[in-house]
Amino acid sequence: MNFFILQTLILLLLSFICGLVLAKFIKRRLCSRAALKAGAAQSVHLDAAIETNYLQIIEGIGPKMEAVLNENGVVTWSQLAARTVPELQDILDKYGNKYQIIDPAPWLEQARLAAAGKVEDLIKLQKIDGVSKLENLLYKDQKSGFARYSQDDLKIVEGIGPKIEVLLNNAGIQTWRALSQAQLSAIKKILRAAGPKYRLAVPESWMLQAKLADSGEWERLKQCQDKLRDTRSIRTVRQTAEAV
Repeated sequence: MNFFILQTLILLLLSFICGLVLAKFIKRRLCSRAALKAGAAQSVHLDAAIETNYLQIIEGIGPKMEAVLNENGVVTWSQLAARTVPELQDILDKYGNKYQIIDPAPWLEQARLAAAGKVEDLIKLQKIDGVSKLENLLYKDQKSGFARYSQDDLKIVEGIGPKIEVLLNNAGIQTWRALSQAQLSAIKKILRAAGPKYRLAVPESWMLQAKLADSGEWERLKQCQDKLRDTRSIRTVRQTAEAV
């Protein structure tokens, strides 16, 4: 009887261990499949949004540079990623002084990420310097006409021009997030200190606009600015009518 109980316990223990091993195996396979699916989705997203192997998604490569690389057998992201810095420098040296001073080293990691379809990683890498060329290309249609503005360009805000942007920058407000978190009283103080003509500015909506830009809510930002323009047009018409 004791032997039978012991045998049963051993069988139960073995079944439990086998179940754990099987569960881990299934989990690993499912996670791997999900990762492959995610990678494939990123790659499809990249290829659908822009032409496959479009070298100009890489920071530092424009139309002329792409033509130079194509002439020398570099026509895909993979081919670019496979080159070394000295090899690329040899290519550039053949095209004169303005190409000889270019550093092609940053291209290689970008090309590797593009070839692997790692869209978000490539965008993060490019954003280290502030603006992602790839992100602007991928999402330009979603930015409702704001694609011409680089990251943290305060002129994206209705009511802020180059001169007011300089005033804000000098006061330490250099990003959309910083502007979105600024106090209205502090903004008005900056404008008053700059002289009479800046006191005519109406900064009440600037923080909201900056918040929408920082969070990438382009459609809401467009609606907000359209409403501001409509309100301003109505005010101008009323003032004109009163003057008459």
